[in-house]
Amino acid sequence: MSFEYWYATSPQGVVRYGYKELSDGVAAVSATTEGGTTMILQRNVRTPLTRDQVESLFESHLPQRQLS
Repeated sequence: MSFEYWYATSPQGVVRYGYKELSDGVAAVSATTEGGTTMILQRNVRTPLTRDQVESLFESHLPQRQLS
C-alpha cells in the first residue's frame, strides 16, 4: 500500500499532506511545510479518511507562518 500525497494552500503556505492506512484502524498522516514535517498516527480510524479530514487534523498543529 503506497502513501497518498497531495498539496493544498493554507495560511501556512503550500502544505504537502500524506495519508496511509497501516493496519486495521490505524493510519499515518503527515503534513510538510517550509518549517518542517509533522506526522500523526491516528488510531481507531473506522473508514478511510478523506483529504478534508486529514487536513483538519493539522489545522491546530501546523506552525503559523510569520509575515514580516
